[in-house]
Amino acid sequence: TCKTGYTNTGEAPNVVCTDTCTIKNGGCDPNAGCSHDNTTNAVECTCKTGYTNTGVAPAVICSDSCSLYNGGCDINAECSHRLEDFDVVCNCRVGFINVGTVNGVNCSDGCYVNNGGCGVNAVCSHDLTTMAIQCTCMTGYTNSGNGTTLVCTDSCKVNNGGCDSSATCSHDSVTFAVVCGCSIGFVRSGCDITAGCIDSCQVNNGGCDSNAACSHDASTNIVVCSCKNGYVNSGTDSVIKCTDACQVNNGGCDSNATCSHDASTNGVVCSCKNGFVNTGTGTKMK
Repeated sequence: TCKTGYTNTGEAPNVVCTDTCTIKNGGCDPNAGCSHDNTTNAVECTCKTGYTNTGVAPAVICSDSCSLYNGGCDINAECSHRLEDFDVVCNCRVGFINVGTVNGVNCSDGCYVNNGGCGVNAVCSHDLTTMAIQCTCMTGYTNSGNGTTLVCTDSCKVNNGGCDSSATCSHDSVTFAVVCGCSIGFVRSGCDITAGCIDSCQVNNGGCDSNAACSHDASTNIVVCSCKNGYVNSGTDSVIKCTDACQVNNGGCDSNATCSHDASTNGVVCSCKNGFVNTGTGTKMK
């Protein structure tokens, strides 16, 4: 009778004892290694690297470890096998980053680690289909990088934030969204926030009196209202009200003169009343 660990491969009446492991892998699973107990020499079946025993003792059934609890990998990792020895390899899925070690893979949402590699002024999110990391500039910032590199720059520093060339670019104090405000001496040409800015004097005469000319201060560009020829300011320095000069102190004419206007220039014309003659000189009538 062959000893434990050996099998008779001879033909009766001959007995030829052969290592059981050399015969159909000792009855072990195809994905198991056959060996012998050091004490009893009984056959022992041990699953190969990359396989796990799913049988009930004494049966050994070797199943791909990746098919069992993801091979022990993190729930956000993919289980595969190393080509050279079929050992289990855990690799974080797209959109996740290993915050553990090579042998202890711990997959964290990539957006939670250094903002997913996005810039400080960018928002990290995931592609709904692939879960790949997506970097998007925050509100108030514009991508000034090239096609592959996202560089989020204050939108106001890029093409004036899309505002008109005669507008100032700033940000909303709450949302940081771009706010376009017309520069001094200009007003918005429409209701839309991105509407262009036009010269204030072109809209309602810049707020000046209908008998005033609208212009701009050479230094500050603020609106300046100046009464037209033949009119004088009867308001204040800040609120210009242009009144027919003849209605204010008789237009500066003598009390015995009538005040009228030149047909061409609308300048004040003083004419002595009947019975009076001009004894003044030049433009001074008396």
